[in-house]
Amino acid sequence: MKKVLALLMIIAMMPVAAVSQSKFAVDPAKYDFSGVFEADSPFNLGILGKEYKRLQIYYESVTRQSSTNYIVKGYSNAAGNVCPFEGTLKIVSITVQDSEDFEADHNVYFLEASYSFKETGGTGTGTFSGKAGFDFWISDNKPMIEDGMFGADGYCNSQYEGFWTSDKTKVKKIANWGSCRIPGSGDLDQGVGEFVPDEKYRAKGWADYFNAIFSQNEEVQVNANFREQSKWWDKKAPVLVYKKAPKPVINVYKKNGQAQGALIQTLSLKVSETPEYWDFNQDGYNEIVQLCDDGKLYVWSPKDGKFYNVPSYDFVKYKGYLTYKPQLKRYFTTNYDPDTQAHYFYMYSYRLSNDRSMDAIVFEGSISEKDGIWSEYDKYGQTVHSKVNSPEKLSQIWSDYIRLTMAQY
Repeated sequence: MKKVLALLMIIAMMPVAAVSQSKFAVDPAKYDFSGVFEADSPFNLGILGKEYKRLQIYYESVTRQSSTNYIVKGYSNAAGNVCPFEGTLKIVSITVQDSEDFEADHNVYFLEASYSFKETGGTGTGTFSGKAGFDFWISDNKPMIEDGMFGADGYCNSQYEGFWTSDKTKVKKIANWGSCRIPGSGDLDQGVGEFVPDEKYRAKGWADYFNAIFSQNEEVQVNANFREQSKWWDKKAPVLVYKKAPKPVINVYKKNGQAQGALIQTLSLKVSETPEYWDFNQDGYNEIVQLCDDGKLYVWSPKDGKFYNVPSYDFVKYKGYLTYKPQLKRYFTTNYDPDTQAHYFYMYSYRLSNDRSMDAIVFEGSISEKDGIWSEYDKYGQTVHSKVNSPEKLSQIWSDYIRLTMAQY
């Protein structure tokens, strides 16, 4: 008992700064964590109330105010009711995680934060408050969200758990959201490896999410996916409607609130391969893209309020295997030739222009691999490296690509 009392006296006599610092395995004063907080936005998986009404959250900006405090501005969407909000997110503690749990070769940390976001407009406003948790690591002196296990069964991150309190009635409702999973979502989440909403909650704002995954009707599925991928917080974002027959087209409409307004244009598709809607060229706006050999690519021009076709997309080889590597700012496709028994990789860059009708996809070069032997070619087909026994002997960008994709090394 005397030892316990002595220890308590020592702790009580310790400087406040020393006690406080023990909560941080990483000093928050040394790093800007806004990138960690923004990494998984928009959050399209969330719940409001015991009936699990769908809640979506988007961060327009996260700004560092002090070593532990951040100002957050954004929008909430409760089953179609969009409201702007503003508030604070405060770092409470940072602890070390077991890197083996993440199959990581770097230190992984857990950041706990408290938050309070007040809705400042819209219908039926209130305040979100609670605690949030983030797994992160530090790369090149910059905190990064830990997503090395993204796609693995049960992966989740950026977990927010708290309440929404009505300004008018002061009634509190559960309000949770997160990346890939929702904390405290009960029987709403019927998925094993990934989030899958129970069909009985479809009327609570989950119909499009459900149809985008499970609908057997192609038009229903594509249009649900368009709405799922749309920038619901952006009043100028278009509304897309896909029609498969008598020929595949996409009608583009202005947005009227969250609904369909006036027709802007009609886009023709050469083939009926399912069109997708995502930020293909990383310019902050969604593009319409078909990942198939005869597929089309249409880019959105916010200045003109319309889509433009990108003709050079026609010359991209093996579009069905196209991927984007943000670390390299390049696009890659791949193909295996059974006749030569070799793998081929093709690299492209995207050239943005002020006039979006002049955007272009540029071929940058290729590599081949057979039985662990590699060759590299430039954009003109001329040999750069011939028959080397390691991708490390290729140009740096190709060596990095192989390492990133965990291909044969």
